[in-house]
Amino acid sequence: MISTIISPHKGEINKSLLFDKGCTFLCVFGMSGAKLHDESTRALDSALQIFSTCSRSLRKLEAMSIGVTSGTMFYGLCGHPERAEHTVIGHKVNLGARLMVHYPRLVSCDEDTYKASRLPSYLFKELPKTKLKGVTDPGAIYQYVGITDKCIFDMGLTKKRSDYGPLLGREVEIDLFERSLKAYETLGQPHILAYAGILGSGKSHLLTELAFLGQATGHRVVTMELTKANMRQPFSAVCMLVARALGLQAGETCKDRQRTLQAKLQGAIEESSYCLLNNIFLVKFAISDEVCKMHDLQRKRELQKTCRKVLQKTLGGEFGIFVIDNAHFIDPASWTVMWPVLQSVTLFMVMSLAPGHERTESFFKAAADSTTSQRISCLHLEELKPAAVVQKVCQDLGVVSIPRDLARFLIQRSSGIPYYCEELLRRLHRNNMLLFSTGRQDKIVEDNWEGLIASAVEASPIVSATSSSSAGNNSGRVCTVRADVSLETTVLPAALKDIALAELDRITLQKQMVLKFAAIIGPVFTTQLLAHILPSCTRQQMNYLLDMLVSDNILKWLKDTGVPRDIQDAREGPATSQQAGSGVERPSTSKETTEQQAGVLAFCAPLLQEAAYELWPKRQRASTQRKCAAFLEKHAHKCRSCHGGDFVAFHRFAVPSPQDGENCRGSADEDDWHSWEALVLAGEHLKKDRTHTPEGSANALQPQQAFSEEEFRASERFPPEGKWTSAQPSRTKEKDGGECSCKCEAVIESVFMPLARHYVATGNASRAFYYLLECAAAYLHVSNSYMALMKLNEAEVLRNSMVKTATVLDCFEEATFFSLKAEVCCNLGRVGLAKKTTRQALSLLKKRFPQTRAGAFVKSLWERFQGALCATNRRTPSLLLEARRKKLAWMLQQTRCLSLLGHLYSLEGTSAGRRFSRLAARMKANVDRRMDSSQEEDSHPDN
Repeated sequence: MISTIISPHKGEINKSLLFDKGCTFLCVFGMSGAKLHDESTRALDSALQIFSTCSRSLRKLEAMSIGVTSGTMFYGLCGHPERAEHTVIGHKVNLGARLMVHYPRLVSCDEDTYKASRLPSYLFKELPKTKLKGVTDPGAIYQYVGITDKCIFDMGLTKKRSDYGPLLGREVEIDLFERSLKAYETLGQPHILAYAGILGSGKSHLLTELAFLGQATGHRVVTMELTKANMRQPFSAVCMLVARALGLQAGETCKDRQRTLQAKLQGAIEESSYCLLNNIFLVKFAISDEVCKMHDLQRKRELQKTCRKVLQKTLGGEFGIFVIDNAHFIDPASWTVMWPVLQSVTLFMVMSLAPGHERTESFFKAAADSTTSQRISCLHLEELKPAAVVQKVCQDLGVVSIPRDLARFLIQRSSGIPYYCEELLRRLHRNNMLLFSTGRQDKIVEDNWEGLIASAVEASPIVSATSSSSAGNNSGRVCTVRADVSLETTVLPAALKDIALAELDRITLQKQMVLKFAAIIGPVFTTQLLAHILPSCTRQQMNYLLDMLVSDNILKWLKDTGVPRDIQDAREGPATSQQAGSGVERPSTSKETTEQQAGVLAFCAPLLQEAAYELWPKRQRASTQRKCAAFLEKHAHKCRSCHGGDFVAFHRFAVPSPQDGENCRGSADEDDWHSWEALVLAGEHLKKDRTHTPEGSANALQPQQAFSEEEFRASERFPPEGKWTSAQPSRTKEKDGGECSCKCEAVIESVFMPLARHYVATGNASRAFYYLLECAAAYLHVSNSYMALMKLNEAEVLRNSMVKTATVLDCFEEATFFSLKAEVCCNLGRVGLAKKTTRQALSLLKKRFPQTRAGAFVKSLWERFQGALCATNRRTPSLLLEARRKKLAWMLQQTRCLSLLGHLYSLEGTSAGRRFSRLAARMKANVDRRMDSSQEEDSHPDN
């Protein structure tokens, strides 16, 4: 019996137990291959069906209780290998058992199930709290009562209209409603408006707004909302519609409802037929002789005929506008009666539909039919435009503006679906990731790193809502994201994860495997990297599976962005890792290749990528991410136009680089250019997604507040970069004045940032810190101080966590960290802070710089002596090649710090500043001489 009820809902009986308290059955929904987005609703409906069926059929049953819980739990083999069982365990399983014991003779559920079901609140009744064994805080507990006989009369729209103003982003739908209503008023033209949309598209909110607009014009609006449970109750839709139109109340007595029906339906049906309405409207009309003489089939036909007459009288009268939410849940018996009536009477009706249902298809066929198209209009609800998403977020938060990063995050993750946006925003708000203030006020900012981060976050680009409704009740409040929060690593809300997993579960296992491996790489990935991490059995079918996923609109191929290619001769290829580290270019090869350019793909829905990523067990995910890191490390260097090499000079030789032994199988040197070209293309798209305003959101930005990242780094508040490094060539053009060819920024997006992310996920903090420094240096290399600041802030958080776990940080790494912070501070106009951090870097590099005039005088004499000594004796002790390169990396970092410090003191314009500036220049000159001597040793290793 139980299996028969739960099987249509994709549920299974996992376990049955017999003990002193009775017989217990563990039913599980949402297992692999049976994942659905509405599992909580199906579980509640199944529980109520089981409860009513068993209570009615099993007369010897003393008592029955059912506990329903929703959440994450372990599903797999449990127990000893010889007696293992395939089952589910976890907190939610225990909570369900406790609810079953402590709330007897009813169907109870936890708060998560109540919220996940998204059912109307009148289907539940909150239960008193009681102490549950082994459960500290179970939250609110509810009884699921389902659709009772009396609640049918009160099933109106449950969504509430926003107090801040009209519904955003639905101007086309509202305009169609207003035009159709005007034609109904003036010309008497009947019309049925059907709005179809997927889960979360805002159908219910739209109908609530249309009902409000109808009432504002003076019409009486009759509303009703159906649920899936209505499909199992014959004539429930007809009963609800007639009851709400005639004003029948649940609190009325049976005689009151009888008098109302007789008064309203007088002349529509015969007196002998009123008794047919007893079970539908909960009345007790005397059964007539004519009805008694009818057999079952004849009585059924007479009931349909009577209901049709009642419906014609109700809908054809002066009762205003009828609004039906979730009309695809109209039960078959009601549909048989309603469909002919809807096509014959004069009425104005608005309804919402969901795709994939029989009722929806019927309405769309009728809208396409020439004979009924004048009466029926069907419209698909499109995704909200980016401008509407921004306005909705500002309206929901009660602010006038939000950061551009937050706007981009919500636009991309929600895909324009209002419910997705609300869930993402609710999670950020609940986890205290958002900060609110009453505008940007001029205040004193401390001259430290934390103050710099705070001022940068406040000065970051913002997006403002232009609608007056969103700015009506917020008193000039603005929203910002906490400085230590990374939106890209935000965990997916459970409700959205269930929706994404349900979509993922509908595809084949081979496609799922490809998607899960692609999700490890990121939202954009190359086919070479995917082939490198895929198992050999799946790698052979990779191209076929990718084409199938593209045809299913799960993945999409990315094309060239139109930026000139970095590789002028494809056969030459980029520099490899070892050649990049030593600054040596890869020699050209004469071997012609017939292989096509590498492909780049992206997930159509970012939520699907995040859900697939979270499906991995932690250990297996870490192993795959190490493979990704091993592949990407071959390309972790500057682009060809910048002559290769590390962004932090000789970084790989100054810091030990323990590799995990992961080799890139099948990636020969002649194929490296394919991978490089694909990574550049992927980086271009990743950069575009991160920096460009989404299409269609331009009208949501205030001109005086919205500016791009490039304008941010060149704004007056933060001076332009590169003033103190006059010898550094421009990264935007070739020396001969040719077109832009530097691809370093694309490489940062597709190589260095994923490397840092992979190593953080695998727990290798030192390597993650290494690549965060490379990212910061790379952004300084392309004159983007804002992103360099953000990456250094991530490195600061990681460094603090390494200190807490007693992880030893390499001295050169820490010195490079302070050196990069000093460069960013200089570029952003924080001269004092830049001096302080530069001194810290020099101290770690064993090159202390004096702070007093006396110390500067003594240090100057010492440097003069050292300079004379270097001029007379240029030979240095012979060292191994690896040691010489490590020493050269230290000296290069010393030179960079001294050059920056000399520039900072020269800005003072005082005698003391000039003295310290000359000292820095003298110290730099001595370091340069020692570097020249070391390079001569490299060029003459035999001497």
